[in-house]
Amino acid sequence: MPNPAHAAPPETLISLTNLGFSYGESPVLDAVTLNISAGDFVAVIGPNGGGKTTLMRLLLGLLPPTTGQLSIFGQAP
Repeated sequence: MPNPAHAAPPETLISLTNLGFSYGESPVLDAVTLNISAGDFVAVIGPNGGGKTTLMRLLLGLLPPTTGQLSIFGQAP
C-alpha cells in the first residue's frame, strides 16, 4: 500500500501570482495569488462587479493581466 507521506505533490494546473487587472483607472483585481492542482474543485463566487467574469477572461487569454503572472499548464493562456 502506498505511503501518503511519500506521495508526489499534485501537479499545479493553474497558477496566479500577484495577478492584477484594471479597466483604465478602475482596478478590478489586485494581487490575486492562487494555485489550482490536479483533483482540486474550485468555485468562484462573489457579488456583482466583484471581478469574477474578468478573472475568467484572464484565464481564457481574452484579456492581458495588468500586473503579475498567470500560467495554465505552465504556459500563458
